[in-house]
Amino acid sequence: MADEAAGPERGAPAPPKIGVRLAPSGDGGELLADARALENAGVDAIWADAREGDPYVILAACGAVTWRVALVARGDPHGSARATCERLTRGRLVVAEEVADRWADVAFPPDRSAWRAMLAEASATGAVGVVVGNDPRLLDLLRNPDQEIDRSDLNIAVG
Repeated sequence: MADEAAGPERGAPAPPKIGVRLAPSGDGGELLADARALENAGVDAIWADAREGDPYVILAACGAVTWRVALVARGDPHGSARATCERLTRGRLVVAEEVADRWADVAFPPDRSAWRAMLAEASATGAVGVVVGNDPRLLDLLRNPDQEIDRSDLNIAVG
């Protein structure tokens, strides 16, 4: 009779949820691959602790590659966001205010000839690069910079 009382039909306690604490101890790509694999394996929550870096940065990165697991921050993350981001991005973080290189903020050009003219002007003024807003036409400009064809087929009707 004791075995019957322990079954799910008699209100046995649910199995405990599984949480995994992740830390950016190596490659940021590995951390994100682990988060995705853990979610697919059925983990209920991913935890990040302030002792390992800024938990909000870690969890934001994990949230970008997962969709179901709870994301749990623990501890006080004051001042560690930058170091955590540097670890997750394998040293690719650049703080614009700390570099001498000049990047030009530009508006998105209306066509290919304006794109080429804008790049030439930026180069002539000593800018190392341009910063342009994202636009659906940008990928086409980058992939086919010299093609002078009508790409109006890429325009999406908006109604």
